[in-house]
Amino acid sequence: MEIKFKVRLSQFVCLLGSVLLLLEAARQISIGLTLTALLLAVGGTMLLVVSLAHELFTLRWFRTLVMLSVALIMSALVLLAPQQHLMWLWGFAVLLLYPRPRWLAPACALIGLVTTWLALSQLGSDWLSLGIGITATLMALGAIGGRRQQQVWMQLERRGRRDSSRAIWSQYQLMRDLPREIARADREEIHIELILLAPVKTGRLANRRLMNTLDSAALPHETRYQLDDGALAVLLVTRGERMASLRRRQLIEHLAMPVRARVQPLNDSDPSALDLKRLSVHLSDEPQPITLLAPLPRKPADASSDETSTDNVPSDAGRDTLKQASEADKVAVAPSRGNDH
Repeated sequence: MEIKFKVRLSQFVCLLGSVLLLLEAARQISIGLTLTALLLAVGGTMLLVVSLAHELFTLRWFRTLVMLSVALIMSALVLLAPQQHLMWLWGFAVLLLYPRPRWLAPACALIGLVTTWLALSQLGSDWLSLGIGITATLMALGAIGGRRQQQVWMQLERRGRRDSSRAIWSQYQLMRDLPREIARADREEIHIELILLAPVKTGRLANRRLMNTLDSAALPHETRYQLDDGALAVLLVTRGERMASLRRRQLIEHLAMPVRARVQPLNDSDPSALDLKRLSVHLSDEPQPITLLAPLPRKPADASSDETSTDNVPSDAGRDTLKQASEADKVAVAPSRGNDH
């Protein structure tokens, strides 16, 4: 995955850029402390943080803050010393290549055009028209490339695996797995349910801790998912409801942190009636640790047999490994295994 998404290459480019900016800032500071030297130092430090903690750049708020700060720093450098830093105008087009909120693209474009106009207005109308034309063309090309990159990032958000280091799958994969797993459970007359989990204390650190503990506490055949809104889910398959209740409480005890859970029975139900967004809303505010939800509407009587014919097709390792009924029974009543697996 690192090779596919070129994470190391991106980190190397950011690290190289930060070194160059910091060296230039140090050179200017050695001559005399100026505002441009301080701006170069700030920009180099930001790139250094991005290169060393590249996972932060996947956070929308951090990416927006970095891109907006870089745009303002480039604008200030061009306006303070156009003779030395006029080349930074091409950087506004590069910013438009990155995934960003919709409002950030016109904001960066406006900052770039205003900076170009202020920097070249003293050189005459001919140079001003040429500079604005070149800058606008580069930013238009950057916006086109950024739109394509945005589509790629949206596809990556829908990929099956959320994280290469954890066996946690996406909501997109959950909706693909449900018809097959429900049909299999109904055919073998075993219990299946979906457990939605969220920490009582919300926040990024609490969500990451829950993700780590759930990945280690769940058994290999208990498939874990992360929904689009950040809530976690476990697809639990056991011999019966009593076994499911025992395993459910055992799993929550293994998490070793205050959580809230909603349990959605899935036997003989229509997967298309499952509204995950509604089920996970205000999950952390539940008064009880475990809330049992009403069963979903039953599947249509004339359900296609093609759906059940896929039950015998093996899935990815670790996602649909279904134990025999006797083994599932033993797992449900077995004592805690924690991180043994």
